[in-house]
Amino acid sequence: MSGGTDDNRETTRVSTRRAILATAGVAVSTTLTGCQGDGSDGNDSAAEDTEDDGGEPAPLDPPTGTSEDGIDDTAALVDATREALTENGYALEQELVNTADGEQTLGVTQRRRSNLEAERRLLVFDAASETNRLYIENGTQHVQATANGETTTRSNEFQDDFAETHPPEMLDGGESLGGILRTGTYVPSETVRRNGRRLLRFDLDTPDESSVSGTVTDASGTVFVDGESVVHDASRHLEIEDEDGRTVTVDQSFLITQLGDVTVERPEWVESDS
Repeated sequence: MSGGTDDNRETTRVSTRRAILATAGVAVSTTLTGCQGDGSDGNDSAAEDTEDDGGEPAPLDPPTGTSEDGIDDTAALVDATREALTENGYALEQELVNTADGEQTLGVTQRRRSNLEAERRLLVFDAASETNRLYIENGTQHVQATANGETTTRSNEFQDDFAETHPPEMLDGGESLGGILRTGTYVPSETVRRNGRRLLRFDLDTPDESSVSGTVTDASGTVFVDGESVVHDASRHLEIEDEDGRTVTVDQSFLITQLGDVTVERPEWVESDS
């Protein structure tokens, strides 16, 4: 993609695939990354939408990394999120879609579930040309790969320490949470409640064009942070007129759908006697 942010230059068709597959371990070590966390006001599940559970929530004081003016320290938010995802069970979804003049140039979705106590983990990596699934249970790693209409499945011993491979890698990268947080200046909007958890919402105010190859013609973004500086939901949309006059779009999202006690079911494609 010739237009877009510097963060997104690493998420072109080839580099993104390599980076994400390296994180998932498909191309490198076939180890599956995960993430978990806690730090809620109640329920361990994040809702799909910004709905209050009966009545307005009490305003949430800006946590570390934020202030009354907005998000001040993106690294602090990434670190807090990483710590939460390291210490607890989780379900995480990430998506990245790029287009150029209306034609999709990149489309990647990752879905992860991981239970640290049970040492079970599942990753589903979907792209236009391939789907890869990795599942870990009882010290065995199962991999199913589909590409060009063909599906292969294999199993092998998982030799790494589960606790060490459990946290997500590249969380600060342009293809993950860090890229969304560094899009520009975010300002505080409101406190919302999602299934018992209070979250402070920040909206993108001004995009950072210093890292853009071209001109930003439209931009939006939202970040939802809890009182422990954990980001539960973040997304951005950019429209850029690149140096070649093309209209390039970047749509990216990061969503922790569950945090805490997360069940990881054995997939149907994994043989029951393995």
